[in-house]
Amino acid sequence: MNSRELTLSAIKGIPEKIPFNPFIMHMAASLPDVDYNHEYCQKPDVLVDLQIKCADFFGIDHVNVSTDAYREANAWGVEINWESHTPVAKTYLSIEDFESIETPSILENMRIMNRVNAVKKFSDKIGGKQCIIGWIEAPFAEICCLFGLVNVLLQCKNLDWINIIKKLIIRILPIQKEFAKLQIEAGADIIGAGDSAISQIGPMRYEKCCIGATKELFDFIQKDVPVLYHICGDNSVVDKEGRDMLKLVSSTKAAILDLDYQVDLKLAKEKIGKNNCIRGNTNTQIFGSPKYSVSRVIEEITKTIEAGKPGGNYQWAGGCEIPWSPLNLAIRNLSIAKSITEKMGYY
Repeated sequence: MNSRELTLSAIKGIPEKIPFNPFIMHMAASLPDVDYNHEYCQKPDVLVDLQIKCADFFGIDHVNVSTDAYREANAWGVEINWESHTPVAKTYLSIEDFESIETPSILENMRIMNRVNAVKKFSDKIGGKQCIIGWIEAPFAEICCLFGLVNVLLQCKNLDWINIIKKLIIRILPIQKEFAKLQIEAGADIIGAGDSAISQIGPMRYEKCCIGATKELFDFIQKDVPVLYHICGDNSVVDKEGRDMLKLVSSTKAAILDLDYQVDLKLAKEKIGKNNCIRGNTNTQIFGSPKYSVSRVIEEITKTIEAGKPGGNYQWAGGCEIPWSPLNLAIRNLSIAKSITEKMGYY
């Protein structure tokens, strides 16, 4: 069973062994000391070459094209600040003026097409052997990329806040579907959808203005390939009305849920059942800080695997992106994770 087959088999139940699929972005560029913003993020050939080399070095079962959250936003007109450690928005769009902005042709946007081309290059080089993960932003994350999280949350002071946010999401949804479809046609085996900001809005707002469009998007994608729903932060909140965030994100029917370390993995598996495969949950803070000993790193990874392994439907990863600095420490700790996954991961 090759890496692609292994990763996809974990979605369906009990695989041969636990797939090793840490979320890698900066680490791939850091190993050969390549400039992340100006080389890795802007040149598909560089991204593809370094992702494959990183996957080979650590024995990772997938490659991915995720670099930052602002590909679609850039197509809408958000300018990129390339001087931070990762591409971020230089300025945001105005919510009040959004209706007057022309819907972009994403085929004409270089950042969009660079990602599509990266998927195609992966497909040409390793298609059918390595699992190729394309990437988009989920609906709520995307409006935050366009307008800024604070500006979006300020809309909640308006009596008509639900319709305001829904209207923004409805406008962007066709572009998200098109971007996903382009990557599927280029050879993506899975489409990742980043939605890190939903942990900041809680279950009530998520249910009222986000979940409908999120389900629509995922249903569209999953006619062709599985969705990996990347949700950083504490998404285990149950509000006073009984809305359970874990059950809500599970109800999107995303094939894979990326769960961060704040979520109790054993409890999550009990709530989610076989609705979704779970990826992640190891505390990434221990990977990038010298204050954690080797024994502490081993303990954390072991604990995660013991909670995630029973019954299958689990892939090992950190709760979010694997830290890349200090590099020697990052290499040591990710190598430990690979060794433990190999030792404990067989069924």
